[in-house]
Amino acid sequence: MKILIIYSNHHQGNFNWELLERLKKDLKRNGHEFVVRDLYQLDFDPVLRTRDFEMISSGNIPADIETEQSFVSWADAMVFIYPVWWGGMPAIVKGYIDKVFSWGFAYKSNVNGVYPLLTGKNVVVLNSLGQSRAEYEKGMFQAMNLVNVEGVFGFCGIKVASQLYFSSIHNVSQQELEDYFSQATTAVNELSMVISS
Repeated sequence: MKILIIYSNHHQGNFNWELLERLKKDLKRNGHEFVVRDLYQLDFDPVLRTRDFEMISSGNIPADIETEQSFVSWADAMVFIYPVWWGGMPAIVKGYIDKVFSWGFAYKSNVNGVYPLLTGKNVVVLNSLGQSRAEYEKGMFQAMNLVNVEGVFGFCGIKVASQLYFSSIHNVSQQELEDYFSQATTAVNELSMVISS
């Protein structure tokens, strides 16, 4: 299985970094191909500019966008790893989606309306939270799930295989962190079963 990992975190050594490292080791051990696109290390520009719109509309895709689209096309599945900021994606992740999941690549339209172009792909979304689960169980989880399942990935035809939230990452025990890492690797490994079914 070919997996594209979109990773967003601003420094090494934290929960998300450790999660990425564990996933990489597990994917290697299980013989999967993978590519990591670390948005901060790439210094990815998340701003979709007028020039980008104009170039995409003319069929002359900007080089930075075309590079990322080639990785999305290559992958059987994707894994997004990012912290929840202000009830959603960090700006760099949202900007990645704004630019890469563009018209003509991720979706198109005709007289019958909009239709997806990335059907057959799956994604696992792994989110870290500084707050407790209780803080998010008042409707935030449902809202974030809906945005991803319907408004982002589903809009492009990508199935959200799972979206996991790892809460209170600064205050939980090492055993709880180990449980989080285990849940993440299990969810990613289950992608191969989803794809082959």
